[in-house]
Amino acid sequence: MKKIWLFIATWGLVTTAVNLGNHASANGDDSTSPHVDSKFEFPNTRWATVRQTIQVHVPPSSQALTLLWIDIPRNFELQTSKIEITDGNRLIPAPISRQGRWLLINFSQPISPNTKLRIDFNGVNRNMLLQSSVYSVYGKTIDGLTNFIGTAYFPQAD
Repeated sequence: MKKIWLFIATWGLVTTAVNLGNHASANGDDSTSPHVDSKFEFPNTRWATVRQTIQVHVPPSSQALTLLWIDIPRNFELQTSKIEITDGNRLIPAPISRQGRWLLINFSQPISPNTKLRIDFNGVNRNMLLQSSVYSVYGKTIDGLTNFIGTAYFPQAD
């Protein structure tokens, strides 16, 4: 019986080790529309004020991006949060306005294909009375099409 359990444990470890680098992702570079590529939060162990970042990828085969709508969570306050949009090291100028639960980012220049945008929300208030932060991102391309780009989910800190 010990040999069987040892075999099962070994087989599980080998299978896990072999497949660590293999994971499914719908966000490959062959995509034809912009999408949320990643999200992260710093610091992720505090209840107070944090920086939440959403990365939007405009792949090489897509149309240029002209507008973003972001459905923002309840704990997001525009007057206390500093929003920065960057493309690598370059700051992207864009007027940002709030319309109810929606944040509207209208780019001065269309965001060209093969670009990764970082949208940093600095000063987001996190506390245990509010739900997790969920941002739903929609975008409009230069050809006038509006698409759902993705969701960034920030669970409550432990």
